[in-house]
Amino acid sequence: MNGEFNGYCCRYYNLKQLLDEQNEYLIDLLNNTPLYTGQTSISEIDDILKYYRKVQRVKARLDDTVDAMQNTERTILMIMQHFEIPPGTVLNGEVPEEVEFEIWADDTDAIHVRKTKDLAPPVDDKNIIRIKVCNSRRAVMDDDD
Repeated sequence: MNGEFNGYCCRYYNLKQLLDEQNEYLIDLLNNTPLYTGQTSISEIDDILKYYRKVQRVKARLDDTVDAMQNTERTILMIMQHFEIPPGTVLNGEVPEEVEFEIWADDTDAIHVRKTKDLAPPVDDKNIIRIKVCNSRRAVMDDDD
């Protein structure tokens, strides 16, 4: 299942997962934001500023993910409309070796996606070298602590 439409749907699924993680991380940062409470030490104020800059970077990454999701969503909707796939039609997809998912558009042209099954990777073979690109939460959301 490596076709063009599957690629867009997999991308959307992955972006949705990333957005959820980024949003959770941003909320956690915002809930723990240090406040200026009259500190007079420049280094303490610098620490607060550093934290605020970190929040801004995380928010900017989240905004980039939202933009990428919206672009991918538009493409998926165009393909669905081209093939006259009616709203509410649930399509099944797969992120190879990771998950099976369902994706559909509703009456308002919003795309919905949900995981239906985790897929186990194939049995390891010592003669096969596997390279997997992953976005660890830490690397994606906070690259300069």
